[in-house]
Amino acid sequence: MHFNVSTCYGMQIILYLTRNKKIVSSTELSGSLHISKRYIIQIAGKLRDGCLIETHAGMSGGYTLGKEASAISVYDIFSLFEGDICIPQCVNQCNNDSIHTALSTLKEYLDVYLKVLTLDQLADMDTYGRLSEVIRIAETQMVAIKNS
Repeated sequence: MHFNVSTCYGMQIILYLTRNKKIVSSTELSGSLHISKRYIIQIAGKLRDGCLIETHAGMSGGYTLGKEASAISVYDIFSLFEGDICIPQCVNQCNNDSIHTALSTLKEYLDVYLKVLTLDQLADMDTYGRLSEVIRIAETQMVAIKNS
């Protein structure tokens, strides 16, 4: 799997806004995240168009979250930059159901995991504790999906 650098930078920008809870200028973002100001503005435009952040004009202008951090999932950011995760169909009609089942299950699990993990969780996450809780929640939801 290969993700665009824009996805990583978008996550960094929105996570910075989550942790700072104030209007943050593109200059501050650029200096703190070590991303060019021009690229910050480009990525922020995409985040704004996706209604994930708001822009504030003027001398004290900048960016803030467009919603509560608990209402923004990692999936929201990921899908904005990467689109949906797609499992391609075999061109040669391989009829290998086990491969397709495994890939479909992986896609479902990844979708659920990314949808369950929210910015507030990510911002507060320590290396082990919160991550294991998010994985447990995602696994519970996967079981519920499989049983429905």
